[in-house]
Amino acid sequence: MPIGRRRLMTESYGALIIPGATADGAIRAGAAVALVSISGNQKLTECGSASNAGEFQGFAKISVADGDPVPVITVRGSMVEPIVEGGGSLTPGDPVFLSPTLGEVTQTPPATGMVLRVGESVSPSQIFFNTDQRILVP
Repeated sequence: MPIGRRRLMTESYGALIIPGATADGAIRAGAAVALVSISGNQKLTECGSASNAGEFQGFAKISVADGDPVPVITVRGSMVEPIVEGGGSLTPGDPVFLSPTLGEVTQTPPATGMVLRVGESVSPSQIFFNTDQRILVP
């Protein structure tokens, strides 16, 4: 007899949907996102090294509109196609950091805000998602 299965991974696009949390503004696919409280409501918003870096959760799996649930890639060890600062490409084998530009990543550690390493590039467009320590730069 076959085993019944729920289609959770299909419905969430293979990522976590945080219960009760919705997008605060439009969020781009591959954007770095943070979970914040706005007027007592849980919201996901694009974040950067100087804006909500301490609440970083992962990367948006798909683009969503304001108020929609956001599927977020949160599992360390996942392969992610993040938005690279300036539309550039990544150098494979080098570390990747949360960028000062909201929702984006860079391979240059930021000079201000929080330095958060989010992984290592494995190709010009993909990273191995693995957060390290966080360092606050004055």
